[in-house]
Amino acid sequence: MFLSFEKRTKLFLYILIWILYAILHTVSMCFITHIPVGLLLIDAVIHATLFAVLGILFWHVLLYGKYETLIPIQRFINYIALALLVISLWLGTGFLLDYFLLREITTQLIPTLPIRGMIGLLLYLIFILSFSLISKQNTQQSKEFDLESENLIIQAETHRSTDITPEIVERITVKAGQKLHIIPIKDIIYIQSDGDYVQLVTEKSNYLKEETMKFFETSLPKKSFVRIHRSYIVNIEYVSRIESYGKQNQQIALKNGQWLKVSASGYKSLKEALHL
Repeated sequence: MFLSFEKRTKLFLYILIWILYAILHTVSMCFITHIPVGLLLIDAVIHATLFAVLGILFWHVLLYGKYETLIPIQRFINYIALALLVISLWLGTGFLLDYFLLREITTQLIPTLPIRGMIGLLLYLIFILSFSLISKQNTQQSKEFDLESENLIIQAETHRSTDITPEIVERITVKAGQKLHIIPIKDIIYIQSDGDYVQLVTEKSNYLKEETMKFFETSLPKKSFVRIHRSYIVNIEYVSRIESYGKQNQQIALKNGQWLKVSASGYKSLKEALHL
């Protein structure tokens, strides 16, 4: 599969950065060792390649580990643990390769370990700062997009709804094949938008129903069900806690262990329902 122009550009810049690092690494080591430049360059290429690979893996750990959603103390502890792991892997694997490829100079490279450790820490901090900046930009863009989409969806659902106020329902029927499920509203943990359908999530199972989020928003008891996001309506009886992450972003933990994102307007409605 071919990479897009944007991805090819990013890959080219990433490789260029590590080539420049290898050159700077070689030059700096020339001032503190008496090893021939050619051998130092090989050593620099080995360590630059290793950190480039580790950097990609490390970036994915930060991205999919959702570190930005952790509380500050837990995020700090995780960052420290990752720093020790990344730098140890980098130095250990690098010197192991040096031993097999440049055995005659391995003993001369040992005194440079403290400096290499500081370099590794500096590179690690650069990765952390870069990730934080990009994450903040993406979060802000996502927040603006969610707000705009939420307004558009609510407007569309308002136009589709009738002028007659729906009655408050006590149970919901869902047809699945030849079966007809009757779900008491107290058993619903949350409702999630799914295209032209909605997912009714309960402790026992999930049910797909052809209906709008607007219908459920107006038909369910407002003292129990709150629309916290354009995609979610939650039963507040199943809300375990509310946590902040990033900058002015909230998410809720449910008693079944799931996490749901909360929009700015949804957070206000949720606080009112919980009397916070």
